[in-house]
Amino acid sequence: MSPYTKAALSVIRMIAAGFIVLSLCLYSPDLFLWLSHRPRHPAGVLVLKAVPLALGLAIYWKSDDIAKRLTKDLD
Repeated sequence: MSPYTKAALSVIRMIAAGFIVLSLCLYSPDLFLWLSHRPRHPAGVLVLKAVPLALGLAIYWKSDDIAKRLTKDLD
């Protein structure tokens, strides 16, 4: 694997990790509400908060292909 592909792969995986951490930060208030037995947000809001998590997991899963596609001209 070329160094350009490795660098692109690490940047793409860092972006994916950022999406996952963002989703966890969005869910943390709901966790504290659940632990204190207070009412939580409706289900629609929780589904919208899961979008960055799904996006981050999809990017992480396809990161190898994305990195190779971005750096195929540099090899």
